[in-house]
Amino acid sequence: MDKSEKISWFEQFKIACLKPSQYKRLLNLAKGKVILFLAAITLITTILGYGMDVAGFTVSVGGWKNFILNRLPAFELKDGTLSVDQEMDFEIGGVHFVADTSKDKVSTEDLSNTYQMELVFAKNEMVVKNTAVGNMMNTFSFKNMKKVEFNNQAMLSMVPMIRIFIVIMFFTQWIANIISYLTVCIFITMLTYFNQRTRMDRKNREDVSFGKIFKLSIYARVIFELVETIGVTAGSAIFTGMAWMFISYFGSYQLLLAGFMRPEDRQKPDEML
Repeated sequence: MDKSEKISWFEQFKIACLKPSQYKRLLNLAKGKVILFLAAITLITTILGYGMDVAGFTVSVGGWKNFILNRLPAFELKDGTLSVDQEMDFEIGGVHFVADTSKDKVSTEDLSNTYQMELVFAKNEMVVKNTAVGNMMNTFSFKNMKKVEFNNQAMLSMVPMIRIFIVIMFFTQWIANIISYLTVCIFITMLTYFNQRTRMDRKNREDVSFGKIFKLSIYARVIFELVETIGVTAGSAIFTGMAWMFISYFGSYQLLLAGFMRPEDRQKPDEML
């Protein structure tokens, strides 16, 4: 391919998902285009994942005002203690909210391993857990807020702040998706690179650099990331299990290998790369 040839984003997407035999065409793309492709793919998965979760929740509760006044149990923070009419347990955009004011303090049993970010409320304190970045866990005592009075009605004034928080969380999730995507790409790149370094007939072939393999791994990963995101958003448990993880990683690895196959090797899949 002439290095001046331009490949549109849509064409890159089509090659990534449907034409692994043309992966080598992508090697001459400038790094900037590959980065933009990665940013766009992870943006799409963030919209299909986090974005759809938040939008679905907002529609299901009839908007934030209706949720706060009619769907959220009546609560009141006064004189340094929190009271809630009934226990709360719900999720918004991957953030898990739990409230049980029959307990004075939050215990480790109240936290879940299913969620990376949680806000757990008890009578005298609130615990914020975030394992998406590091292993953060902070406890805030209501005893230090004796002059604060807060309830459902007062919460209405915070709707603009809630929306800002949702936007901030969207970009945080986008960054987390990019990191996760690149981590998997590094893993399958290492497998592919190791495969070529240990093959029996490597003297007759030219080794492909780690950088080139990594570049194409970004495209080999696309279809599985999209399927996984759509599956998780739809609530299918299969896409959160170890079986799917193996299928996903191995499938990406095979696509990456196929991208480096020589024409004469297409009848000999055991001699890839």
